[in-house]
Order: sequence, then C-alpha cells, then structure tokens
Amino acid sequence: MLAEQKRKSNRVAASPPAVLDITKLPDLDPASYVPLYAQLADRLEGLIRSFPETSETRRLPSEAECIERFRVSRPTVRQAMARLTSQGLIVRGRGRGTFVAPQRIDRDLRRTLEEEMRAANRAVRFKLLDWRSVEPTQAMRGALGLRETDRVEHITRVRLIEGEAFGIEERFVSSEYASRITKKALRELPIVSLISEITGESPVRFTATVSSIPADAASAKALGIKRGVPLLSSEHIYYTTAGRPLLYGIALFHGSQYQFTFQIPIVESTNSPRLYGLPSTTASPKGTRWQNSPSPVPQNLGRRSASTRK
Repeated sequence: MLAEQKRKSNRVAASPPAVLDITKLPDLDPASYVPLYAQLADRLEGLIRSFPETSETRRLPSEAECIERFRVSRPTVRQAMARLTSQGLIVRGRGRGTFVAPQRIDRDLRRTLEEEMRAANRAVRFKLLDWRSVEPTQAMRGALGLRETDRVEHITRVRLIEGEAFGIEERFVSSEYASRITKKALRELPIVSLISEITGESPVRFTATVSSIPADAASAKALGIKRGVPLLSSEHIYYTTAGRPLLYGIALFHGSQYQFTFQIPIVESTNSPRLYGLPSTTASPKGTRWQNSPSPVPQNLGRRSASTRK
C-alpha cells in the first residue's frame, strides 16, 4: 500500500510543465510591414506577460507546433525565439524544449530591495554564512576612514526571495561595532536596518559601482549556479548625513534575474544637453556607477581573513 502511494506521489512530482496555449492567438499578417518573426515574437511575448508571476514552470510549444499554427517557416520561428531569448523572456535547453524564464527583479535604487519585495508580497530572508574579524586592506581603510590598527567585521550572507537564493552579500564594518552585532540581527535585518542596528546611525545615501563578473566557486555554490555564470556585482559604501562612511560591501546577483530601469529627465542648457536625475550614471570600463555623492568607490578591495568569530 505504501509502495503504491509512493509511486503515485512520484508520478505527480514528475508531471510535465504546463504548455502555453497558442491556439487562440491572432493569426500573422503577411501583408503587414512588420516582419513575420517580429509579429510572432510580439504575440508570444504578450502571451507570456499575460500570466502572473508564479513558481510553476511553463513551456512553449515546439517549433513544429508553431510552424503548423502560424503557417511560417522554421527560420521565422527561430528568429522569433531568438528575440524572446535576448529579451530574457525564455530559456532554451537542448533536448528539453523552450521554457518561460523566471521574471527578473526590476530595481528602483531609491528603495531597498526588501521594500520592493514587501510591496509585491514576496518574502525576503537571509542565511548567515560567515562572520569573522579580518585585517582590512589599505584601500578598505581609506574607504571606511580606519586607522592602521583597526580591524573590520566581515559578514557574509545569502539573500533569499521566496526561499530561493537570489544574491550573496559581503559586508564590512569597523570592529568598533563588534559588540553590537548579533547573529539574530544578521539573519533577520535588511541592510539599512542592519547598519542602524550596528552603528546607531541611519545611512542617508550610498555610492555603488555595478559591473559584470563570472561566478567563482564560492559564489556559485552559495547561489546554486554553475561556475562562470555572469553575475551582477554591486560594490557600495553607505554614508551618514555628514558624509562619514558606515559600511563597505559587495553584493552579487544572478544576472538573468536582476535588472535596473532608469527614468532620467533630459534638461537642455544654453551650452550643451545635460542629464539630471536620481540616480545619476557615468560609464566606465569596469561598469556603470550610480551615485548621489562625489565620494569615490575603491576598487579591488582584497580580503584577508583572520579568526572566525564563534
């Protein structure tokens, strides 16, 4: 009896993903100036976006099914799929089919990620991986305004959204605050609240340098991805109203699940057009820098670990 129930349970768990229904989509218009592949991509995009975000895996019909339904050639279908792939809407696997990609987190840098997720009714949690005292590099001393004899607390934790690993955080604060740090706070508090809890001061601004890096062995293991997968790296410093640095950190996010969207008004002056807005952007070979202060963000702040805090 138990064996039979187990077999039924396994059959349910192994049930194939739901397939998107393309039978009710409008036909393509061969007389239109819009290429057929673009029409097909638009229809499939609309179908994908019509579904609310869900953890359920959804599969697109096969190339053969699309060819039969829309009466187009295989190259046309492949062009449409390539466009959807470049938009991050679908993922394709050899021998597995084509699936709707997980929806990306679209960040508004004026708000914390936790605020955005709370507004979307999505739970954010933290998993503490490590907390130790380390000797800072010279660059890190300059970033945090430390003396030669000062040490820093190195905190590593994984950020989870709906139980799924979304990002890995490395935070550095002066060891003068060590007595105020608790594992409970590290497991529960988002970054702004954590800084206030640890330092007794509330940060009012931050600088961030965003770049793309390949996942190393440690980050790949923490995020459950393959080594070498592109990650978005956010290198940042949080400041008080008076401009005193409170915390330096690096946050890594899976590139396929994270994106930034900006709305920056264009204001023309008598000399030349200038861009204003929050956040401001400047391009650099290492990435794009978002800031609302002139304070520099140090690069290549290497880490040397010392004794692990118990």
